Amino acid sequence: MGQSSDVSQLVKSLMTSEIFKDVKAEQIEEIDDIISRVPLSEGEILLEEGTESHSFYVVESGDVEVFFSVPGEDNFVEACRLRVGSVVGEMALLENDVHSARVVAKTPSSVIQIDSAAFLMYLETHPEVGYAVMRNLARIISQRLRYTDQFVRHIASN
Repeated sequence: MGQSSDVSQLVKSLMTSEIFKDVKAEQIEEIDDIISRVPLSEGEILLEEGTESHSFYVVESGDVEVFFSVPGEDNFVEACRLRVGSVVGEMALLENDVHSARVVAKTPSSVIQIDSAAFLMYLETHPEVGYAVMRNLARIISQRLRYTDQFVRHIASN
């Protein structure tokens, strides 16, 4: 597969992502130099809780799971599975902090890596895209907060 067809496929994959909803293909193509495909083997850790990275990811294929550590224990609890098009590590766009969860490929998978700092610079110079992405990001975080709230209520009631 040639580089331009690979970029074209990455753009198509990003267009199905929740974070790029209402963003045109031409606008996504403008960030082709800051995106790349990252293949993951079964069991490979993409993000480790407590570590920093300077990228966020969109699940392109496979089965990717999110785990949280249990305070005072060495094990992790599965929080959710991410579907194709889901964004992960997105907090890197909002704050320079460590990851709050471990993200693992349950099956051979592929994610699209996007450099956070370069993407933010792009959004600053393209406010219409920035507005759409940040609105989508707010919706994603709101949904995840609601899910986490329900999860905590369930755990607390047991």
